[in-house]
Amino acid sequence: MTLKQLETLYWVHRLGGFAAAAERLHSTQSAVSMRIQDLETSLGVTLFDRSLRSARLSAKGQELVKYAERLLQLTAEIRHRIGDPQVITGPVRLGVTEFVALTWLPNLVTAINERYPGITVELDVDLKLNQIQKLKNGDLDMTLVPGPIDEPGLANVSCGAVEFVWMASPKLGVPRRRLSARDLQQWPLLTLTHQSNLHKLLGEWFDRSDAVPRRVDVCNSIGALGSFTLAGLGVSFLPRQHFRKEIEEGRLQVLTTTPRLPDLEYFAVYDKRRAQPLVPTIAELAAQYTTFSLPAAGGGPRTATKRKSSRPRTPVAP
Repeated sequence: MTLKQLETLYWVHRLGGFAAAAERLHSTQSAVSMRIQDLETSLGVTLFDRSLRSARLSAKGQELVKYAERLLQLTAEIRHRIGDPQVITGPVRLGVTEFVALTWLPNLVTAINERYPGITVELDVDLKLNQIQKLKNGDLDMTLVPGPIDEPGLANVSCGAVEFVWMASPKLGVPRRRLSARDLQQWPLLTLTHQSNLHKLLGEWFDRSDAVPRRVDVCNSIGALGSFTLAGLGVSFLPRQHFRKEIEEGRLQVLTTTPRLPDLEYFAVYDKRRAQPLVPTIAELAAQYTTFSLPAAGGGPRTATKRKSSRPRTPVAP
């Protein structure tokens, strides 16, 4: 029995098939099958139920894969804490929302590359809800999303907060006074797709005032929303700092609204129960290289049951 065989067993189980495990391990499907057969021979047990088309573990296989996961975590921790950072290798699957990708993500990836040149960063840009599902499924090692994510086993490291405000092109003629949801309902609303928590948050904001926007146009890109807003297609809820130039040039008008929606605090989120040892370190790097405003109190990992932020926040997400 070898560590390579146990690693193969783990990834066949984790990814649900021999072909996917072979791709993950940069090997061939035949080589993966041979490792599993050799492992079964060395232990004298059957690890997979071969009467099924899918790669489903037998009872002994389910028991062994738990040991395999613990050994792989321990091996990774030894390499991280004892070995030279220069020789740590392997992929880190990092999920981000579009706004992080548009702002400080290149700084973080540069820092990872400099400190751990053997690490390959695999990026996935998607909406928050999709990112969290991928994290829970084991398809991502960590994700950078608005939060915190209040679910058991997930660690949340604060990466600062972002002020989102209502904006419109001056050509729309929105009054320069304090506006309510009922005031804004007469203009078209531009927002992210229905799968975004931000879409739900804005809908609830209008509902509380019994207001119904004249029209709601959606897309899955903050950059596209900014372009549509500049074109005068409607009002939208956008990050102030990211569109500072357009505001200063008078091409976008910040709307004063009541009640004010909360800032969005972003977090590096990972599953403590199966995180690679390097993942918490990358989460701390994210907190270091973020360009978002740091919260008044906090820093360090947060769990779903312990929040250290000094001000109340509503977990929302673009």
